[in-house]
Amino acid sequence: MHADRTVTRGALTSFSVLGVVAAVLAALTLVSVGPTSTSWADGPGECTKYDPETGACIQWEIPGDPSPTPGNPGDTGGSASCHDKDGTEVPCTKDGLTWWGGPHWCYAEPQNPQGPPPRGHENENGQWWTCQTGASGTAVSYAVWWVTGGAAPVDGAAVARQLVVTIPFELADAKIAPPPTYHTYISYKNWLWIESGQWHTVTASQSVRGATVTLTATPSYVEWDMGNGDTQSCVGPGREWVKGMPENAPTNCSYSYDEMEDPKGDTWTVSAQISYTLAWTCTGNCGGATSGDLGSQLAAAGDSTTITVYQRQTVNKNGG
Repeated sequence: MHADRTVTRGALTSFSVLGVVAAVLAALTLVSVGPTSTSWADGPGECTKYDPETGACIQWEIPGDPSPTPGNPGDTGGSASCHDKDGTEVPCTKDGLTWWGGPHWCYAEPQNPQGPPPRGHENENGQWWTCQTGASGTAVSYAVWWVTGGAAPVDGAAVARQLVVTIPFELADAKIAPPPTYHTYISYKNWLWIESGQWHTVTASQSVRGATVTLTATPSYVEWDMGNGDTQSCVGPGREWVKGMPENAPTNCSYSYDEMEDPKGDTWTVSAQISYTLAWTCTGNCGGATSGDLGSQLAAAGDSTTITVYQRQTVNKNGG
């Protein structure tokens, strides 16, 4: 992207806003070609600032009242899915203009008419873009910059939010021990786990207007629904119980049922869901931030399992 240039002017009486910016564009482009191309060095009005390297006028004033500011902050039309530099959401389009993030942070449009590309960019299918950057009592400032490919920038966060519905989250299959073919008892520690192969990072990417946005979902914990209204959260997939393990074998994920609803025994349906932490990155034609996070997302449950709970019976060996 070509370095920004800022031009300042008052409202025009015989020139249009875009016409002046186009003239400035032509001036800057011609000056950049070489020392002999200085026909616009003095600008179309009273010059107030010169480029110290080229001697070209890059800021001037034309008498008149300041024109209205494009993208008036009071206008809240459009879709609020882009972000300002403080993180607040702003409409991605407004008054026919397109929001550009950093380093511009303004509503912009392609230059009309387009000037010649800057030196070294002649073979690119690019465009000049411009936006108003400020206003005073006698002048209005505009920034002009070159965009390789010519496309408006992409709000990476907005694309990432769309990817949330397409990313291939794992649907956790709940496992429990004792298994459904057996039973457990009140206050007995029941092992919980999901397949270790379901515990991994998943990603989704989308390319839009020269930018590629990648959403990465990293598993953080498993939330268990124990069927009786209780939930249990465990960090990691849990440890698989294998037949023959000792009674005191350790696990980081278990649950004990403390009471019964049916004296004859309860059978509960148990399910698991993986909670993911979401982060995104944007490369290429990105507007504003190039990375960020979207908090957490609880994926849907996969296959559930069941467990039957009994009360231990007390046997009186003395017959009393």
